[in-house]
Amino acid sequence: MSFITALMEQNSTIGSSFTYLFSTFVSVFVMVDPFAAIPVYLLLTERFTPADVKKTRRKSILVASTILLTFAITGMSVLNFFGISISALRIAGGILLLKFALDHLKGDSEKIKSDEENESLTKDDISIVPLAMPLLAGPGAISTIVTQATRGKTWLDYFLLLIAIILVMLVTSFFLKYSQYLYRLLGKTGLNLMGKIMGILIAAIAVEFIIIGISEAYRNLIK
Repeated sequence: MSFITALMEQNSTIGSSFTYLFSTFVSVFVMVDPFAAIPVYLLLTERFTPADVKKTRRKSILVASTILLTFAITGMSVLNFFGISISALRIAGGILLLKFALDHLKGDSEKIKSDEENESLTKDDISIVPLAMPLLAGPGAISTIVTQATRGKTWLDYFLLLIAIILVMLVTSFFLKYSQYLYRLLGKTGLNLMGKIMGILIAAIAVEFIIIGISEAYRNLIK
């Protein structure tokens, strides 16, 4: 009987970990939004040689990954230093993400400004700015990661968060590598449609963050 109970508890733990990994992956993926990055990436690298494009893509992915992983590891330390509660962060992050999602759905969202894009066209190295940041590792992705880190209850959850970030960046690297083919396949309309779907997912995640944050804040107030 104890063996069966232990087996059920183990399966429950595995299921919970998988759910956390999947939800975290989706949350980070929709904020990085490689579909929206494709047109900008193609524009900024159109004058590059194939070797330069490859070098730029790898460097931008490496820098973006480093930024996101750093915030995943140090997020709670930063919060504790400034005395910010987890519930406050979730509410603030949720509001920020909701605004981003609404702008995304209306087509008003720009990951990089026009002046940054124009300036990048004259740079030899665009892998850090604006590709790595803010195109890939933007404020939305960073706030999502810090907020997701607050959901972690065990060291396994934090480890899964790091795994989710790495998986997202690997998928993003794949999309950028074959961006020309994806752009031809989906076209501008298809990419815009994928962007709208991402916007809906971002909005849902944002509402969930706000609800959880308000619930936690209310519980803390009535204690």
